[in-house]
Amino acid sequence: MPTSTLSSKSQIVVPAEVRRKMGIKPGDRLTVEIEGDHIVIRKAPKTSVEALSEFRSKRWKGFAKELRQARDEIAARNRTV
Repeated sequence: MPTSTLSSKSQIVVPAEVRRKMGIKPGDRLTVEIEGDHIVIRKAPKTSVEALSEFRSKRWKGFAKELRQARDEIAARNRTV
């Protein structure tokens, strides 16, 4: 199991093995939560659409595509006005 040490500035380094498996790159945001006596670090969604997609219900499937299409249509209408 990969480990990390807390620095004097209260910083940790996420081990390379974990970064690769999770697809974490410089600049990515992480969430830090307390669950019981555990610290849980998760890759944060980049957008609210990604956050909704984590629910994994059929309701949200394809929502990102629909949202992009709606935004493109609105932008196109605004350009012609």
